[in-house]
Amino acid sequence: MEQCFTFEKEQFPLFFEAMSEHGTVLAPVRVSEQSFAFRPVSSAGEIAFEALRTILPPKKLFYPQRETILGYEGRTIEERKPDVKPQVLFGVHPCDLAGLGVLDAIFSSDPADSHYLARRKATIVVGLSCMPDRYCFCNSVGTDSPEKGYDVFLTDIGGSYFARVNSPAGLQLLQSRPGLMQPASGDARQQYKDFWVNRDRAFQIGFKSGNLPAIVDMEWDNPIWEELGQRCLSCGNCTPVCPTCYCFDILDVASLTGDSGERVREWDSCQFSGFAQVAGGFNFRPGPVDRLRFWYRHKLHGFEDAYGFPTCVGCGRCTVSCPAGIDDIVGVVLRLQGGQDGQGGEER
Repeated sequence: MEQCFTFEKEQFPLFFEAMSEHGTVLAPVRVSEQSFAFRPVSSAGEIAFEALRTILPPKKLFYPQRETILGYEGRTIEERKPDVKPQVLFGVHPCDLAGLGVLDAIFSSDPADSHYLARRKATIVVGLSCMPDRYCFCNSVGTDSPEKGYDVFLTDIGGSYFARVNSPAGLQLLQSRPGLMQPASGDARQQYKDFWVNRDRAFQIGFKSGNLPAIVDMEWDNPIWEELGQRCLSCGNCTPVCPTCYCFDILDVASLTGDSGERVREWDSCQFSGFAQVAGGFNFRPGPVDRLRFWYRHKLHGFEDAYGFPTCVGCGRCTVSCPAGIDDIVGVVLRLQGGQDGQGGEER
């Protein structure tokens, strides 16, 4: 039900009021000189519209880092359902929308994850346009424009916002403030198109993604894996910041008496040394070389087989957060495309 409207930037406080009426508004806020995070906000003035990437992606709001899923006492076991309340997630950029789309596909697959889906259903998602920096390469993986997963998407066209409405909830949000919006004029539509053309030209890095799964398979023994693995600290920083990493561990936490306790789900990382260890002590990926190569393959190839799309959305968070400076997917892809000598590829 795609519909297009505009409203003046000076009217954004009215739009914020409409969002607040639905539930808690979560938006990017500045938490340090260089960092931003999605946090609850009570006024439009708290929002960091300039935020390009938050430390953690929106996944943390639907898939918490730690949550109790079962509780038991004696012989009684019960599911611990999440405390879900209406909320609005504001300021989601196209790459993070794509990341939510990947998680939607994963957590809605049978058996569906009721906790994730309950939070997703209670959330209105408002996307926001952005301009790429030197770490962004969403255009290389096809996630550089908003396609789905949002209720309203706002594009900055100067003195106004161009609003694309993609759901009844999004339309109701805009219509709840009479006089806020108006149908997009021809000039506004042209400004919208100009923004996205100029944005596409602003990307500083990238790669040609044609036949990438086959290239990743052919270059399984490329010396680059040994080179990067030797530098990897196995710290796992690249996984919590990734919009699509979803691996978790299950822990049973018993009381001191042992007659009660809870089952907890918490984030895990395939870069940790014990992640692939099984009973008997055997480890499928004992070293950092094995683990790093596995992570790259999962991002660039692993989901192509089952879902038909990669799980890298080009946000650049892994590159920014890696203390060893090795999680540069663009650089790795260019070298893989060049073959064993590490030469070739095309950078934009």
